[in-house]
Amino acid sequence: MKEIRLCDNGDLDEVAELCQEYHLGIEVQAFHDPYIENFDEVLEKHKLVLANIEGGKSLHAPFWDLNLGTKMKGIRQETMDMFNYAYKIAKSLECTEIVVHNGYIPGTSWYDGWVMRATSFWKEFFADKDDSITMCIENQFENDSELLIKEIDAVNDPRLKVCLDIGHANANSNMPVEDWITSLGDRIHYFHLHNNHGKTNALGYNTDDEHLAIGDGTIDIKRVLELAEEHCPDAIWNVETKTKYLEKSITLLQEMNYINADTLTK
Repeated sequence: MKEIRLCDNGDLDEVAELCQEYHLGIEVQAFHDPYIENFDEVLEKHKLVLANIEGGKSLHAPFWDLNLGTKMKGIRQETMDMFNYAYKIAKSLECTEIVVHNGYIPGTSWYDGWVMRATSFWKEFFADKDDSITMCIENQFENDSELLIKEIDAVNDPRLKVCLDIGHANANSNMPVEDWITSLGDRIHYFHLHNNHGKTNALGYNTDDEHLAIGDGTIDIKRVLELAEEHCPDAIWNVETKTKYLEKSITLLQEMNYINADTLTK
C-alpha cells in the first residue's frame, strides 16, 4: 500500500488522532512560523505526540518572503538560516522529509540565472548534511514545471526532490496537473493532495487555493493518482486538505484501494 500522511494544519492533537486511527503518517506545519511562541514547549509536545504515530513524519519549513535563487545576499542568508532552522527541528522530530518553497515569482528573474544561484545555494546547504532527510521543493506560483526540472537536474543530488502540490498546479499554473506529473516523473518524491476549482469557480469568483477534499474540485483526482502511480510510484502522498476534509479524503482513498480497509481500527 501507499505511504500516506496527513497534514496537521497546526491542529496537532486532532490530526494525530486520525493518524493513529488510520495508521497514517503526519506532516507537521506548526514550525513554518519561525517566530512561534513558547518554542521549547511546542517542540517537546510534538516529540511526545509524534512518538505515538507509527507512520512516516515530515516537516514544512518557513517560506514567507524567502527566495533561494535571489541575487540579494541578505534574503539568501535568511533563506539559508530558515532552512537550517527547519532541518534542526526535523532532526529532533525524526522527520525524513522537509517541504520547502523556492520563492520564485514568475517573470522576476531569468530562469537560467536563477537556477545557477539556486544550485549554489543547495550545494552550500547540503555540504554539512547527512542523507537522512530529503528536501522537497514545493511548487507554488510557478507557471509550469520547467524551473523545477532545471533546478533538480542542475543540483543533481538525491537529497533534493520535488513536492508536487496538485492544488497549486491547478490554481496557479498554466500547465494541467497531469502534465506536471508526466514531465517531472520520478523527480517527484512527495505530493500535497487537495482539490480546488482552479483560478475561478462557476460564478466567476477567484477561489484560488481552497484546500478542499481531494475529490471536491476540478482536479480529476482518480486520473492524477493513476499517473502518480505510473510515473513516480514510490512518492509519498500527503493529504493537505483543511482539517475538516481529511476524513472525507481518507474515505475516498480507501474506496480507491490506496488505504487497506483491513488495517483500519475504525
